[in-house]
Amino acid sequence: MTVFITGATGHLGANLVRAVLAQGREVRALVEAGDPAPALAGLNLEIVRGDLRDPLILREALKGVESVYHCAAFVSLRNRDRQEISSINIDATEQLMELCLEAGVSRVVHTSSFGAVGQEKGRPSTEKDLLSPFEPVMDYERSKAAAEVPVFQAAARGLNVTIVNPSAMVGPLDYGPTNVGRTIVDYAHGRMRAYVPGAFDWVPIADVVAGHLLAHDKGKRGERYLLTGQVHSIDEILGWLEELTGVRRPSLRLSPRWMRRIALIKDWIEERFFPKKMPRFNQHSIRILNSGKSGDHSKAVLELGWQPSAVRPAFEQAVRWFAQEGLIPPLPLHIQAPQEPRALKVGVDVVNPITQNNRRDNL
Repeated sequence: MTVFITGATGHLGANLVRAVLAQGREVRALVEAGDPAPALAGLNLEIVRGDLRDPLILREALKGVESVYHCAAFVSLRNRDRQEISSINIDATEQLMELCLEAGVSRVVHTSSFGAVGQEKGRPSTEKDLLSPFEPVMDYERSKAAAEVPVFQAAARGLNVTIVNPSAMVGPLDYGPTNVGRTIVDYAHGRMRAYVPGAFDWVPIADVVAGHLLAHDKGKRGERYLLTGQVHSIDEILGWLEELTGVRRPSLRLSPRWMRRIALIKDWIEERFFPKKMPRFNQHSIRILNSGKSGDHSKAVLELGWQPSAVRPAFEQAVRWFAQEGLIPPLPLHIQAPQEPRALKVGVDVVNPITQNNRRDNL
């Protein structure tokens, strides 16, 4: 069976590709032209070069394909990227669903985001919570919510498509790296001088991969499944990183209320005078970490048989991988000796990505 994967060079894609290959399936991966794709180096798969928005490329890539994992997305904190965010996350998704219907694809799993899920004060979010148009969210979050509409419409027209909504993913093979990965790298190099407290819902990347495979095999057409994990505070995570890297955590703890006010000014200055600068944080990222948002993943557990695991080992795997790749300094001796990794079990043994050899449109 040939499986087509978009966003294959991203954090999720790199891990998912290996898991699908381990199932004995043939993989066809969409890779942007000019991308050296180190995440796919040495893997036995077919690479299709082209833009996610090019219907000719996609139509050819979908020939003979039975299943599609649509993992590609454009993640950005900048307001100036609004048009490209919409073009890639919404328009390209709608087009892909149409082409999957045209090609007679048997199964599609669409990767959305926990950011596309609404929040009700006083309880965890569920699959039934829709993002309000009046919520002050990032363009990325709003685009992922909007992208689910053509997916649901395609499901209503007969496409066997399921949506998964992972929260903040952490783990190895973060070649980008993602915002979470960049934070780990900066911390390990001692570049984090201060921090804003808060908390968020984190999930190991291995669990997200397992959730995608289960959604493919057991997910219902037109349904959403939250792949959320556990809520951990920034203080907890900094404690883990201090232990794992041997680098002392920053002592300067900034007020979220004041930092949001400062960020309003900072965001305006950056957008007006430094439009090409990719911000490390903005008012929305501070809001997210102090929103109290968490997810109820019981539907994925009950209907898919999904089994989420602890988050701290995923941070350790990420730190080890960054050290192995030479992106952060060598780790303390007590961390260098690897522990037995957790293997994924989904029908067949799924390869653990930490044992493997070797952003715009990738998660």
